[in-house]
Amino acid sequence: MTRITSAEAALLMPHSSLHGAARNPEAERIAAIIAEARQARDRGMAQRITGFFHGLRAVLTAIRTRRETIEQLRALNDRELADIGLTRAGIPAAAITATPLPANDTAEARHAA
Repeated sequence: MTRITSAEAALLMPHSSLHGAARNPEAERIAAIIAEARQARDRGMAQRITGFFHGLRAVLTAIRTRRETIEQLRALNDRELADIGLTRAGIPAAAITATPLPANDTAEARHAA
């Protein structure tokens, strides 16, 4: 948090509430800018939090799908696995290939910058 100077503090003080004088337009402008900045910050935080939970849900869904795929493939006998070109040792790799985890788009964007 940064501190404001005494001149900035004076601009933010509403003079009309004490003496009935005209409102300070510069103070009102600064207050509006501060309010707008706070709203922008709050919107940005909400978007980041929402994005985090959407990403988490996508990862958990992919992990659950992988686990189900592995369970279904393990339920097959060796002949059925051979028919689809798999061995028991290749089941985890096949499940990973079939259900990739979502990409981390933000990390790629940071590397590109």
